Amino acid sequence: MKKEDTHNVRFAKLQDEYLENRKPETLVQMYTLVREIESNYILNYMAKHGLCFNSDELQDKIEDATIFVIDKYLKKKDFKIEKLSAYAHFGMLKALFKDKEKEQALKEISPEQWMEMTPTNWYEQID
Repeated sequence: MKKEDTHNVRFAKLQDEYLENRKPETLVQMYTLVREIESNYILNYMAKHGLCFNSDELQDKIEDATIFVIDKYLKKKDFKIEKLSAYAHFGMLKALFKDKEKEQALKEISPEQWMEMTPTNWYEQID
C-alpha cells in the first residue's frame, strides 16, 4: 500500500480483499487498522473533553470500539462499510459512553478532587 493512502482507502482495499477471499489473515489486518484508528479517536476525544482512564480501562475501550466494527463481518456475510472513519467514530462513542453515568461523574470532579484520588481506583472513589 502507498504511504499516502488514508485509513479509509487502506481499509477499503482490505475490506474488498476480505469480502472476496474471507481469509482470517485479512480480517486480522483490518482489525489492526481499526484498532489504530480507534486508539487515535479515543485519545483525541479524551484530550479534547478532559477525560482520563487508567491504562487497562483505556485499552478495554479501544478494544470495545474495535470489536464493534470487526464483529459485523463475523455476523453478516455481506456486511460492508462505505466509510470507515464515520463507522469507527460511532464505535468510539459507543465504547466511551457505555457507562455514561460514570463518565459524567468523571467530568464533574474538581481538580482538587483529582489530586486526592489515585489513578488505579478513580471509579471506586466516585461511586
